[in-house]
Amino acid sequence: MNNTLKSACFFVFFFFFPVTLYGSEASAILLLNSDGSVEKYSDTGNAFKESLNNLPLQEINMNVPQWEISEVEKILTTPRFKAVYCIGTKAYLIANQYAGEKNIVFSSIMNWLRLPTTERTYGVSSELPSEMQMMLFRYIFPKIRKISVLYSSQYNKEWFAAARNDAKKMEIEIVGQALADDKETLSALKSLLPGTDAFWLISDPVVMTDKTVLFEVLKQCDKAKLPVFSYHDAFAKYGAALVVSADNPTIGRQAAGIATDLLSGKKPEEKVVFPAGTHITLNLKKIGEYGLLYNKDALGSVNNIIE
Repeated sequence: MNNTLKSACFFVFFFFFPVTLYGSEASAILLLNSDGSVEKYSDTGNAFKESLNNLPLQEINMNVPQWEISEVEKILTTPRFKAVYCIGTKAYLIANQYAGEKNIVFSSIMNWLRLPTTERTYGVSSELPSEMQMMLFRYIFPKIRKISVLYSSQYNKEWFAAARNDAKKMEIEIVGQALADDKETLSALKSLLPGTDAFWLISDPVVMTDKTVLFEVLKQCDKAKLPVFSYHDAFAKYGAALVVSADNPTIGRQAAGIATDLLSGKKPEEKVVFPAGTHITLNLKKIGEYGLLYNKDALGSVNNIIE
């Protein structure tokens, strides 16, 4: 295919496949969404757009089959973009590779520390502060004193040390075991659970590699009548007793604030910030099965109750 034909194909593709334009032609921000059909990505993206105060924006949804990486690369290198906002891992990896010297803002990525970053990388973490989560654990379950955790030194060594120190302030003991391989998850869990009051399932790509491991972890905890605290709403459907997750629209608004600052020449004080809002799901059905004592006054703080 000669260069003229390639250019013509790109022109046709660009104007007839789903690219959403906002504001003037000289777009300041490119929004790259890994999959706009995913609700949490859509909610985050909508909140981001609503918070831009009419700043020029172009949006690409990567779930559209026709979006070849080569076409996205051409758009990423367009000079009119001063910043790229990436929702999800797929979008971020593409931007990190092709965006050149443009500032990149990311969100909706679990374990962002595992990904390559540069001096131009900013974002909103999907993980909430451990101290805030433990305050909720104690508020909802006042009798909780000892919580078990599996983690990998590669991704969560520092997090575990900080969480253990934070726990002491609330008279909670965190006991954990570091894993080097996902094959150790189930055997480590069996040795860790006895004598603890709950299992804290954190986001760690070594500990939890696939759904088979997840279901077996939940099955073992259920057999021991041990509540599982976790970070993703979907886990409540499979038996987690308490889920504390980041609020997606709030993340979108935070990302918009970072992008706006960067466009104005202001460097954020922190390159990656914690989410500012939470969404809490409480599985009362599972709590009843285990005979757990919980604080009924805390129900007013819960967003979603499973009965």
